[in-house]
Order: sequence, then C-alpha cells, then structure tokens
Amino acid sequence: MTSGPLRVWHVGNWCAHQGDQFRESAFKASIKDFRVLNYARYLVEAIERIPGAEVISNPSWEMYQMSPEAFDERLAWATTVIFGDVETQSLHLDPSFFYNQFSAPTLTYPDRLDLIRDWIKAGGHFHMNGGWFSFSGHQGWGAWGRSRWQKDTDDRVLAVDCVAGDDLIESTASFEVRVVEPDHPFVRGIDFSTIPPLLGFNETAASEGGRVIAEIRHGNRWYPLLAERRVGGGRSSVWTTGASPHWGVNFMKWDQYARFWSQVFRPAGG
Repeated sequence: MTSGPLRVWHVGNWCAHQGDQFRESAFKASIKDFRVLNYARYLVEAIERIPGAEVISNPSWEMYQMSPEAFDERLAWATTVIFGDVETQSLHLDPSFFYNQFSAPTLTYPDRLDLIRDWIKAGGHFHMNGGWFSFSGHQGWGAWGRSRWQKDTDDRVLAVDCVAGDDLIESTASFEVRVVEPDHPFVRGIDFSTIPPLLGFNETAASEGGRVIAEIRHGNRWYPLLAERRVGGGRSSVWTTGASPHWGVNFMKWDQYARFWSQVFRPAGG
C-alpha cells in the first residue's frame, strides 16, 4: 500500500453562505453578503504534504452536477476517494437525468453507489469523515444507512453500521478518545492522549467484518471513531468526527494532524 501514485478525490466540506437578512421597513428586505467557504482546505493541505500526492477537491454540489461520463473519468483517475458531509442524494440523480425524462421511453443509468463499490473492490480506498450529512446525519439526512451499501445487503461497504434517524452527538466540552488497536498502521506511533477536544461525532455501531481501531466515549458507551473494512481488493475507512470545522476545529490544529492522515492514506504494512 505504500507504492504507486496517491491521487485523492475529495468531495464535500464546502459551504455556500448567504448573509443576514436586513429589514428596515414593512415592505422591503435585503440579504447582504454571499460567500463560498472551503472548509475542506485544511484536510486537503495535509494530504498534499504526503510525498507524491495529488488532490482534487469538489463541493458536493459539483459532484451532483457531474455527467455520468465526468463521474466515471474522475473515479478512474482516483486511487482514494474521501467524502465529508456528503448525503446520498448527491449521488442519486444528477440534473442530466431529467433532460429527456418525458421523451425517452425509460430512464436509467449506472448507480453511482454501485460504481464506487466496484471501484473499491478493484483496489480503491474509500474514506468517509463525519458531519451533519455523513452516515445517518442530522435528522437522517445523510441516509447512508438506507443506501444500497448498507440496507438489505450482505455486500457491505462502510466500515461501521449506521443507526436509524438522527445520529449527531455533540458537546462543547469534548469527548474521551481511546485507541483499541495501537499497532494498526493508521495510528501506530501516534500519541492519541494529546488529541485536542473533539466537539461532536456521528453515532455508529461496530459492524461485522469491520475493524474498529479507535473509539470515542459519550456517557457510558464507547462508539467507533476510526474503523476500516476490506472490500474485495480495496478498503473502506471511516473517521466519525470532522476533519474540518466545526467538530474538527481543534483537531485540525493538532501537531499530529498531517501525520495521522498520511498514515491513513499511506499505511505501511496495512
């Protein structure tokens, strides 16, 4: 796993922010300010420090708008795909699906979840970071537990099982973290006792066939924090908290941040 190119396609963790609404009369209001915020840049910059790594980062809305041909090309280019705060709807129906919806006798094209699963089986590395649209997500909006990767199938892709409904667990006071497999290549030699406060995570459960490497505690229970699964000739991994603001606003300042991601995406002997 240490040889060959590292071409990373990162999707998500961008935000289009529309400013505050100002109302100064009974009749008129205006919205002032509009910004596109790239929260992904902290993780992207850490990965770009890995020797030989190339990274392409897209907002989830750009992946949604990709034609089937463009999606296939990007997947063929990548050796690693990272999703952060990406709901399954972004993979289901891109705008071109509707162009000929009434003139064509039938409308189908390859399911993107199937395409990514087959890409992993052929040797790719898929990784999901936590967030409000990851796993089940806020009010279930992520919907990964209901995806074809997880629901009613023995051909699992994610390294953990999603819970039903809203899965967000958050605290401004942080959570305790422990490593349960200290010799795993993802974490070997990293002192997790120094990890900065994590402000939230997605509740998931250990999955049969998955391997939990680190855990995070809320109340009386420990939940998966870092896990991986072998999928055919490739692998799937998860980090159930954020790699960027807001859950990861402290984590991304950690002096082991870049090293951690280097070991996740360039594991020696993994």
